[in-house]
Amino acid sequence: MKVLLLSFYDLGKQPKIISEIYNKINSDLVEIDFLDFSLESSGVDLDKYDAIGIYAPMHTATVLATEYLSSKNLPDKIFTFGLYGNVLSDIDSRIHFIESIDSDQLDKYLDLMTNDDYSFKETVPDRSILPNIKEYARLIEGDNNLLAGSVDTTYGCRHFCTHCPVPIQFNGRFRTFSEEKIIQDISNQIDLGAAHISFNDPDFFNGPKHSLKILERLNNEFPLITYDSTIKVEHIIKFKDYFIELNKLNMLFVISAFETTNDLVLKILQKGHSSRDLQKTIELAKVNNIDIRPTWMPFTPWTTINDLLSIVKLIENNKLRETVDPIQLTIKLLIPKDSLITKRPEIKKYLGQYDKKSFSYSWSYMNNEVDILQKTLFSYVVENESMDEKEQYLGLVHLIEDLTGSKIIQNEDYIYRHSPKLSESWFCCSEPNNIQLNRIKSNRAVI
Repeated sequence: MKVLLLSFYDLGKQPKIISEIYNKINSDLVEIDFLDFSLESSGVDLDKYDAIGIYAPMHTATVLATEYLSSKNLPDKIFTFGLYGNVLSDIDSRIHFIESIDSDQLDKYLDLMTNDDYSFKETVPDRSILPNIKEYARLIEGDNNLLAGSVDTTYGCRHFCTHCPVPIQFNGRFRTFSEEKIIQDISNQIDLGAAHISFNDPDFFNGPKHSLKILERLNNEFPLITYDSTIKVEHIIKFKDYFIELNKLNMLFVISAFETTNDLVLKILQKGHSSRDLQKTIELAKVNNIDIRPTWMPFTPWTTINDLLSIVKLIENNKLRETVDPIQLTIKLLIPKDSLITKRPEIKKYLGQYDKKSFSYSWSYMNNEVDILQKTLFSYVVENESMDEKEQYLGLVHLIEDLTGSKIIQNEDYIYRHSPKLSESWFCCSEPNNIQLNRIKSNRAVI
């Protein structure tokens, strides 16, 4: 049997799950090829394959996969996997959704005898089937541009944020990968030149003791390697003692989904934090010299004009310009199929129809002026895509000031500080746009 595995985009990182499937089904009876369309655009003859597998980890990848499949003659066996796998299979009955790689679903569908010694928890992924890590996102630290690897310490998530695609599939479940699998996977990437590792977990503190144990061991074995991770505001505060330890363990920065300063919206999103907690998190990070990179989703049905003013004031008052990508100020809520937010009573009067072609529900604003503001800000980003980020941010803020008749920036002599970041930024719970889609193949910062 000849199998082709396809990935279209995975946040600028190696699609590790492809390696897992390769480990699971590889044998003398199976020939496996892989193509990552975020790096390669060359044509491939699908007629020579008995089956193709499509990785659908997020909305953007699914949009790109659909565009690709629409004009192709496909083999009889087509399967998909990832958070948006059920969405992709929903629009095309020929595509079979594999919900769990760690089960016999794939074995039965392909009618294959898989490797008996494969364990999703224990087996170290064989990344040799993937393009080299030098082809993917890098760490930008001042003038340095360093190779970056990535790893997962857990699978799933224990939380139920209503706008997030993860709880749709995992329903509050999460599992840990073994220490040996994680350490060896990272070691293999370091051997290939990685100087920085991103933890891909939806929340690095889903299992904080497990995560800190891994990080401590990594620092003992690889003292020069740096790291980044994503941690909920709720967990930063709840597990403060663990968070404080991160700086000593080479954690360069932590991404945290602030989303908004509107407490009503935070409640509807079930984020587990309030607007006051944002300030606490920032102060905790500053005191302990941990770079915090907040992500935002300002535009929802309940957004008010004052929300944008409040967000920018928080950024300005805490001198966070360096850690906020300008396009974040334009981000809109994305409501995918089976989204938990559709069950919230607050959304009913604003929720439109589900559109299979866009894989999302349409929705309306409580205040039409907010719609105009979002479109104005986003148009500015489109028209000034190549502008320096500092100037782009100021341009957006001045637009908000003009449209609201407010004065936000009080200090014109802002002193910018050094702030490391990855060359690829993404926002999985937001509507994608052509800027993002067109720049996927550039392997540089999206904003």
